[in-house]
Amino acid sequence: MPADPAQLLLRYAPHILILGGVAAASWLLERLVRPAPVVGRPVGWLVRLISYFGVFVGVLLMATAAAAWSGPALDLGTRWLLVVTGLALLLKPVRDVPWAALIGLAVGGLCAALVILYLPLPGTLFGVPSRWIYLVAFLVPALVAYLLFKFLEDLLKLVAGVLASRPVSVILGLVCIAQGTLLLLDRSLFEIAEHGISALTCLLVTRGRL
Repeated sequence: MPADPAQLLLRYAPHILILGGVAAASWLLERLVRPAPVVGRPVGWLVRLISYFGVFVGVLLMATAAAAWSGPALDLGTRWLLVVTGLALLLKPVRDVPWAALIGLAVGGLCAALVILYLPLPGTLFGVPSRWIYLVAFLVPALVAYLLFKFLEDLLKLVAGVLASRPVSVILGLVCIAQGTLLLLDRSLFEIAEHGISALTCLLVTRGRL
């Protein structure tokens, strides 16, 4: 029987995390490995190649996160790390696309086409040339759709500006690489952090009592 795609993603979740980390932190990694003799240049080109496919890596991260949320797999921190890094990689190349204008054009064009196909008008209607009526059938829905999606576009750009910024991307990438490596060793960065915080809390409480 073919393997369940969700189980397959979860099985390779550590490798997917490392791949996503390389894509997110590619700017830093490329500059770190370039000076290395012999392997520096090929590894640098490999890192750059992975960064070019960042959108697809982001989709892979989001799919892995969805598989993890659907069952008791991976800890909560790893799930959120997959989601946030996946969003960062997905939003990076699309933040400069004028989505509201494109959606407005599509909606207006669709409405105008429906009017032309299913409500053909005579040459003039109430003394108004039909071309002006068709133009209104395009402009009104286009403007409404543009105004509705403009807020969402601005919100998308705001989120993308934070997540896809170079410092945040590098930090997310390094955390992904560390977490993926630890998962391969049956450990978790978030588990270690939790134990560290617990130990520090106990130490502070003990000192306070003394």
